[in-house]
Amino acid sequence: MTRSDEPGEVPEAEAKGVVLTSITVEGFRGIGPEATLSIDPRPGLTVVAGRNGSGKSSFSEALELLLTGDTYRWANKSAEWREQWRNLHHPTARVSIGLVEEGSGKITIESTWADDEVQATGRAVRSQTHGQPKVTGTSHLGWHTALEQFRPILSYDELGGMLDGRPADLYDALASILGVAQLGDAMKRLKNLRDGLRAPMTVAGKRRRELQEQATGAHDERAKQAAALLRKSSPNTGALRALVTGSGAVDLGPISSLRSLTSLSAPDPTAIESAVDRLRTAKNDLADAGASVSQRSRDRLRLLDQGLELHAHHGDQTCPVCREGQLDSSWAKTSREIADRSRREFAEVEQAHQTFELAFDSLRRSLTPPPHALRTSPVSELDDVVLEARDAWARWSDVKVTRDAAGADVLIEHVARTFSDLTAAVELVREQATKQIAVLDDDWQPLAAAIAAWCEQWDECSGAEQMVKDLDTAHKWLTANDLRLKNERLAPIEEGARAAWHKLRQESNVEIGSLALTGSATRRRVKVSGAVDGKAVDSFAVFSQGELHALALSLFLPRATLAQSPFRFVVLDDPVQAMDPAKVDGLVQLLGELAQSRQVVVFSHDDRLPAALRRSSFDATILEVTRGAQSTVTVSTAVDPTARYLADAHGLIKEWQDGRLTEDDLNRAMPGLLRFAIESAAKDRYFESQLRAGRKITDLEREWTSTHTTKMRVRLAVFGEQPSEPLYAEWVRPPYRKVALGIVAGGFHSGLKGSSPEDAHHNAKRLVDDIRAGAR
Repeated sequence: MTRSDEPGEVPEAEAKGVVLTSITVEGFRGIGPEATLSIDPRPGLTVVAGRNGSGKSSFSEALELLLTGDTYRWANKSAEWREQWRNLHHPTARVSIGLVEEGSGKITIESTWADDEVQATGRAVRSQTHGQPKVTGTSHLGWHTALEQFRPILSYDELGGMLDGRPADLYDALASILGVAQLGDAMKRLKNLRDGLRAPMTVAGKRRRELQEQATGAHDERAKQAAALLRKSSPNTGALRALVTGSGAVDLGPISSLRSLTSLSAPDPTAIESAVDRLRTAKNDLADAGASVSQRSRDRLRLLDQGLELHAHHGDQTCPVCREGQLDSSWAKTSREIADRSRREFAEVEQAHQTFELAFDSLRRSLTPPPHALRTSPVSELDDVVLEARDAWARWSDVKVTRDAAGADVLIEHVARTFSDLTAAVELVREQATKQIAVLDDDWQPLAAAIAAWCEQWDECSGAEQMVKDLDTAHKWLTANDLRLKNERLAPIEEGARAAWHKLRQESNVEIGSLALTGSATRRRVKVSGAVDGKAVDSFAVFSQGELHALALSLFLPRATLAQSPFRFVVLDDPVQAMDPAKVDGLVQLLGELAQSRQVVVFSHDDRLPAALRRSSFDATILEVTRGAQSTVTVSTAVDPTARYLADAHGLIKEWQDGRLTEDDLNRAMPGLLRFAIESAAKDRYFESQLRAGRKITDLEREWTSTHTTKMRVRLAVFGEQPSEPLYAEWVRPPYRKVALGIVAGGFHSGLKGSSPEDAHHNAKRLVDDIRAGAR
């Protein structure tokens, strides 16, 4: 069937009671020009008979293909079967089926193919509910799920192959026909979806271990840090990305030290040169200012300032220098006047001294000790250059000088002697460290790029990790509960299967007990408990081929006819091929009883089924399919219950006329046969017209069985309800209607009174014709 995800379809709805009305085939398999198989849309048994090659099976295959999207007959055969689906004598291919659904009325489903289409699957499917526009597909009908669970079609190929082959094949066939194959499909889908999502994770996990091993063997500390991160089953990809892009700090190993060396710098030459010039100038300016002022005078002023500061803080006291004079307010006044005068005299010299001291200290502070980066070499390749730079820096900072003009000369000479060696050594360290980083990067970058790519892969997989866990949990639950769920679904039909087997077994000495699906995977099988001549068995090996077919039917029919199924029809294609005559009689009994509440359609080329029907008390419509030149197929009614009753009544007349039947016996038998014919025609008309109007089969069955007289049933058939008495009186005004109804009412008990057998038969036949035509 066309699935609901095809373009132009609407979501699947809930299906209701459905029966067939027709199958029309053109240019498909054995049928050339258009041929239609009409089926009464009501409960009853219809047998479609015809010899092999008549086109009979083309109708059933067309129905199966249109409803399910495939046919079992093609499933296990070569591609030639699928390719040779077109009729050789007719270019146009079309299949159409008519149905009636409770509450919806008439439904038509049609499949067409382009004239150049070679694949049976390359069809266009459209459907139409009465009073609604045509739509693409069939999802709006709500039948897809029901067709899987309550498949109403069983072909001979499926019937024959169901119980053949390995135990696992039997298990699968039984699970499928019982409508429990969905559980296996669900497990497969869960597993496939889980494995599909897990596969990239497995690949990524394997790649993680490869990268971790590769990183572990590398000397680069970045690789070692990456190895530590990759060692975890769920690595921190953010940290890995920061590492491989360089945005994350590398705290250990030579890279950090090498980077420190590449940023190492000696004191700024311009700043050093400027500091040297300032000290030299300050020294010269101090010498020029000191020529006019003795150092002794400057020292005296400094001592005087200190005395004044002492007196200011501690008051009057004996001079701490001579221990004789007094440091009092008078002394302080006189001393300040002397100091101010001296300071004015020494201002230029003092300024020169301050400038010198500042310049001296500035240059001296630039002679810093070796930095921490030069303490050790990060790699052996830099041992010599790092040692040379450390020594040059030590020589640069190692100087002892006095803070005077002589010391300034020593300091300036030291800078001139050691600075060029220092800058050269530092520059060499930077160059060699940069080269070493480049060497390490050449080894690291391919690994870094691979790790970066893996991070993208891993993050994408990680998003599905929870889904994989959920799918795995669901799969484990279904696996653990698979058999329980399947056998729970099997249980409701087990009793029906035993009842069906009881009818079909006939002369078989095999009894069926319980059925169970057991095992799983390659050990799955069907366990049957039963007995042969009272001896317990648990194997299908004791069944003959005919018994296997009968058992398959026993399993199929109860499932297909469960109350939950929306389909009120069952279609069987050649179910009697491997059955002995006794089982054919049992099949007629089984199908006849089923036909009381279901529309049963049986395709058969075996004459034993129509013959068994004629021997039985069950009514059936037998349609004959014949095939002529150019694949022209015709369908004709061989016999239906109404025609059979009329024919039997006519046969009684012939026997009476020939003297083989007494008039008394004729008078007693004729009314009953005519009544059966009229009621059979009335039932056909009533069910067909009311089902087309969308009424429920169960309601029609209830109304029909609760209507007891022939007259009332005829009223239902013609008017669809019980009409008013004047309306009914008008309808029976034609004499032949009134006479015929009188015969089947009173004559059923009192015989043919006031009417010849020929007239009674003629009037009844005219009444039947009126009922079938719905004449008012």
